[in-house]
Amino acid sequence: MRTLRLVILLLLFSSTGMAADRYIIIDKPAEHARVDPAQPLLVSGTGRGLFEGNVVVRVEDAAGRQLLQVPTTMKRDHIAAAGEWQVSITLPRPVPGTIRLTAFSPSPKEGDAAISSRSIILTTQPPSANQTGLEAPDWRLSRYHDESGKMIPVLADTAVTARFRDGRVGGSAGCNRYFGSYTLGTDDQLSFSTPVGTTMMACVPPVSEQERHYLKDLSAVVAFQLEDGALRLLDKDRKAVLEYTAVKPLALEGTPWQAAGINNGRGGVVSSATTRLATARFNDGKVSGQAGCNTYNASYEITDDRISIGSAMTTRMHCAEPDGIMDQEQEYLAALSRARVYELTDSGLKLRDENGSLQVNFVAGDKAQ
Repeated sequence: MRTLRLVILLLLFSSTGMAADRYIIIDKPAEHARVDPAQPLLVSGTGRGLFEGNVVVRVEDAAGRQLLQVPTTMKRDHIAAAGEWQVSITLPRPVPGTIRLTAFSPSPKEGDAAISSRSIILTTQPPSANQTGLEAPDWRLSRYHDESGKMIPVLADTAVTARFRDGRVGGSAGCNRYFGSYTLGTDDQLSFSTPVGTTMMACVPPVSEQERHYLKDLSAVVAFQLEDGALRLLDKDRKAVLEYTAVKPLALEGTPWQAAGINNGRGGVVSSATTRLATARFNDGKVSGQAGCNTYNASYEITDDRISIGSAMTTRMHCAEPDGIMDQEQEYLAALSRARVYELTDSGLKLRDENGSLQVNFVAGDKAQ
């Protein structure tokens, strides 16, 4: 009996000690740091006693409105050990002048914050007033140098992009996001930090091979050339290894949008052959388009990156084909009504609800009406 009581006391002492030693801290970026909203924001920290090592980083504006949440996992040697975590975040657009970061470990029961870090206030850095021609627009890759020594076109349905701002470069390599730094020398000299950092998503072979060539070509660049709205990056022999065209920045209003993913109201954003039939065009407080079968229109209001879409008025047709189109139409209109935050990306528009959950993912295209 004495031995049993001793074991119970040791267990109680151990669990109490672990509870008292639970924490989560944001180490980087530092408090009041200025960050470039055009570049992925790397957030890292430490923690201990977190349920299954789960960490969620929440981004809020100065008023405390949630912009998005990004999950990650803490690395640790064993379940009771302290560990490190990090996550790369693409800030939603338009980016507020001040943002607040908080890291928390969700409760295994409710999903709310069981343990939370101190909030970190950051200031976003506007583009430099003395940007060069290289830095002024965004760029989309049209051709690249492969191992045969030829310049070949980018794969259809992939977008490889570059944005140069204040010594930082980043964009999409076709599948993964990449980020690094660059240095401008005298005249047209240009060099990149090596290696360039990337996210670690798995990609299908043709895209992954193109991505590998692209990142390899970046490391060979020593100069750049601007001509008639095109950017060429040159190697040591002054031969072009990468060729880009300038990208006109996307805007919420006036751009024709075509749905690429719709929240089905059951916790998932789905896409099918009929998803593209849902379209939208925002202009002067009115949004209109095709809901799938019927046309619709609704009023909307925007403040900074906040959006509110009113109840939609639709025509009254019933479409038997394509299969499931009427269900999709209802899901699409419901998703629009839940939108509270809009985010412009390099190639599209994302509408999110108050909790940061994606409701509709749009791409820009001339097919949207």
